[in-house]
Amino acid sequence: MARTAPRAPVRTCVGCRRARDKRALLRIVRTPEGVCVDPEARLPGRGAYLCPDRDCIAAARRRGNSPLRRALRGAGQDETDAALDHLEAIVVHHRVPEGTVRSENA
Repeated sequence: MARTAPRAPVRTCVGCRRARDKRALLRIVRTPEGVCVDPEARLPGRGAYLCPDRDCIAAARRRGNSPLRRALRGAGQDETDAALDHLEAIVVHHRVPEGTVRSENA
């Protein structure tokens, strides 16, 4: 009996709602200290995922951050706005964390 290779974890982008490989997305996490971008995807806490694409960030904003706030369970509007601003700065300045696959290549 042949063994199959383990599948890569799949997460859904809260902006475009497409399911993608977890490594192709950037994580925002709610910790006891607040909401922040988790470029290494290693921080403990409730997380949400977004494509490293300005269109997905804009889509999350257009919906009033409600999918993001729902995914983070209890995060405030100001916290999610600040995290999206930080995430957008990372994407705009091409400071995508090493090992993360850009959405155009996925």
